Amino acid sequence: MLAVLTGCQQRAPLPERRGVVSIDFCADQMVLGLLPRERVRAVSFEAESDASFAAPRARGLPRLRPQIEDIAALRPAIVVRSFRGDARLDRQLRSMGIRVVQLGYAGTLGDVAGDMRRVAAELDAETKATALLAGYDAELAAARGTAAPAQSALYVTPGDVTTGPGSFVADVIAAAGLKPYREQPGWGTLPLEEMVRRPPDVVFRAFYDSARYRQDRWSSSLHPVVAQASRRAKEVEVPGSWLACGNWLAGHAVARLSEARKEG
Repeated sequence: MLAVLTGCQQRAPLPERRGVVSIDFCADQMVLGLLPRERVRAVSFEAESDASFAAPRARGLPRLRPQIEDIAALRPAIVVRSFRGDARLDRQLRSMGIRVVQLGYAGTLGDVAGDMRRVAAELDAETKATALLAGYDAELAAARGTAAPAQSALYVTPGDVTTGPGSFVADVIAAAGLKPYREQPGWGTLPLEEMVRRPPDVVFRAFYDSARYRQDRWSSSLHPVVAQASRRAKEVEVPGSWLACGNWLAGHAVARLSEARKEG
């Protein structure tokens, strides 16, 4: 009665925070890989990205941009992020009582399991992580060669870059029993002249399924020299999502490459 007389109304209690949201496509991969759908409140606006494997699993889930207003409105208990967001967003979220789970950076295949187990423990999803990592370990074990790598694999992307020792992709190539075609560490442009003199044994393509990364016909990766130099090479193409985020999906790429090596 007093509230009516004074024109005041009691504010309804806010709903309890619950569930998990992810705010970039690598976080989407991890969340949708580890958690049952009913625990996922929303995924990132990149969930439909072709660099994510998440599109079918994300169907029907709300989309979210990595900004405090959108996240706060959903009242999640946990935000999972990789490369979107920043320290300021983390502080804002934590001040509101929302836990932030940051994915680590996997620089090698050996980094994958440790980071997945840590994230799974924070999300109470250890059982699912164990199952995914068992499959990952099995793919790596089956791919392992018994002899020193003899065949070379040239990594090719729509962006005309390739990579040598010291990169995650080079680790994938080595795990498949091959050696990176590029002998220098790090990343560089496609070595067209060298490819003529020393053709690769395997051409390993990724991200050609992605409209985001698709190049026009002037791309060096579509150059006739590349086609000529690689005409005797085995062609292996994998979805970009298998290599985009450094998680268990990379095991699929190792397995696909290894199959090509074993074909001789």
